Amino acid sequence: MDEVFEEDAHKPRSAKDVAERLLALMAITSRAFEDVAEQSLSWVKENKIDLYFSSEEKSFYFSQIKPRDKDRTNFSWRLEAAIPLIWALGGMETLPPLTESAKISDYEITNLAYDNPQKFLTSAELRPNAEIEEAESEHYNQHWRVRDAQLFKKPMPMELDPSIVYERRYALSWLVGYGDDWDNVPTDT
Repeated sequence: MDEVFEEDAHKPRSAKDVAERLLALMAITSRAFEDVAEQSLSWVKENKIDLYFSSEEKSFYFSQIKPRDKDRTNFSWRLEAAIPLIWALGGMETLPPLTESAKISDYEITNLAYDNPQKFLTSAELRPNAEIEEAESEHYNQHWRVRDAQLFKKPMPMELDPSIVYERRYALSWLVGYGDDWDNVPTDT
């Protein structure tokens, strides 16, 4: 008798999910870099971007007190998580090296997302799932190399920035369907 194996319990995110997540990250990271979030807040309210925020993002974004430096730093790193989303939506040909920090305003797709969020949402299309799965697998392997260096006190591979690797891996793992929501994506190695 042939054994039947249950397929992985994860379901890849839709183009709409990814586009909404990118809008949320654009807002959250702008809040992390702004002392006064008036411009960002206006854009978020006008376009109802807060509907796409995770629980942690809502708490951070709408805090009535100035966010702690640690929180601002942590949320600012989400710029790196935006890079795989931009790539998955076809906004760049290849993912940049894992030592190259993101500048999301360099990509036409993020300018469209900012200028016309509704058009951006309705026109969103994803790369083939096989390409996204392959990228996630590659980033999993690079994340393991980072953890190996950290755990065994080895030199960090020069081609890897641990924070960039983590953020991009997080986004790719979310893209392929790991985690119940954005705030809870497993990144085990």
